[in-house]
Formats: sequence, structure tokens, C-alpha cells
Amino acid sequence: MIRVLPNVLTASELQAVRELLPQVRFGDGRITNPDSSVKQNLQAPQEDPANARIAQIAREALVRYADVRTFAHPRSMARTTVVRYEPGMNYGWHVDEAMFPSTPPMRSDLSCTVFLNSPADYDGGELTIQLGAQELSYKLEAGSAILYPSTTIHRVSPVTRGVRLAAITWLQSWVADSNQRELLVQIEEARALAASGGDPARLQVLLESLRTNLFRMWADT
Repeated sequence: MIRVLPNVLTASELQAVRELLPQVRFGDGRITNPDSSVKQNLQAPQEDPANARIAQIAREALVRYADVRTFAHPRSMARTTVVRYEPGMNYGWHVDEAMFPSTPPMRSDLSCTVFLNSPADYDGGELTIQLGAQELSYKLEAGSAILYPSTTIHRVSPVTRGVRLAAITWLQSWVADSNQRELLVQIEEARALAASGGDPARLQVLLESLRTNLFRMWADT
């Protein structure tokens, strides 16, 4: 379940972020993953004041964004970190850590990238996610975000021109199973259609999907 979230940051929030970004004191991104041979980027220290303010803005925006509640059912969210990719930098194929050593420990169910600058500012730098034999690439407008399962293999392609800036975080869901979360998303869509008198064909497909997949989930074979 991959979800693009347009305009997570408002225009005023994005402007505030732009003013803060030059103040961020970036360091080697491998400080949080020293054993990685594929991570080549810059990352803001958590204690950096500008990073902390950007993290607060991004977190508040994600918390209020209705689709995050619908798609993720978030129980907790990791601290947001600003990352920077300059020409030649990339983050090779990898899977995000399963558990974060917070107190209490947090399981990563969903990964989230909030894009902080325009895709016209840089070449390369696509977030590419593997789904079976498919590779899906995303390079979103500033202020938009993407949610995707933390179980997926993904990468940030090499930046060849300019600078790519993003804020990254992870969410633990109240519903650990991604298939069950998808069923809840379908229920919410069906409720909205039923309440508004929307497309009856779409409502019928949703109800058939829910019945079939619940039966598949519960059937005792």
C-alpha cells in the first residue's frame, strides 16, 4: 500500500521550512547506520535546533492530514529527520530497520518521506520502491509526501545535479498487518460512498472485495 499525500505542508509551513533549511548543520548520514555500505547522504542531528523545528512542522502537518489517519492508523511516529543529497550522493537498495530503540521501542510499519524542495531543483534523487518485479519511482512537489510499507526494498537514486532535501520519519500503526489496514481503508471509502450516494458500481466492487478478502482471511482450510 503506497499512498501519495499531496500538499501535506501548507504554503506558510513550506515557507517557514525554506527559511530554516539554510540553518541546518548537516553531518554524515552514516552516523545513524555506520555499518551501511549503501548510505551516502547528509543528515541533520536530532539536537540541531533548525532540524527540530522542521521536524515539529512536519509532524504536526502529518498528524492533522486526514489520509494519514485513514491509511496508517498511527499509534506513534518516530522523530523526523531532515536529509540532504548533493551530486553523487544516493541511498542504495535497502529495507528500513524493523525496530527503533526508543522508549518504549517502536516498530516501523510505514515509512514516510516529505519532499522539501522542488523537483526542478535537482536531477536524479527519485525514491524508487520495489513491488515484486516492478520498480515505482517518485519525485514529488515540495510539501507533498509519500507513505509506503517499511517492509519494502527501496532506494534514493543518485543525485546528478542540484540538491535534494527531504524530511523522513516512520510510523507504528495500531494495525500491524498491512492487508488488514487496506481493508479498513476500503471500509472508509465504502462508508463515504454510501453516505454521499456516490458511484454505486464502485461501492459494489468495494463490498465484494471486503467480503472476499475477509473470507480468505478467516477461512479455516
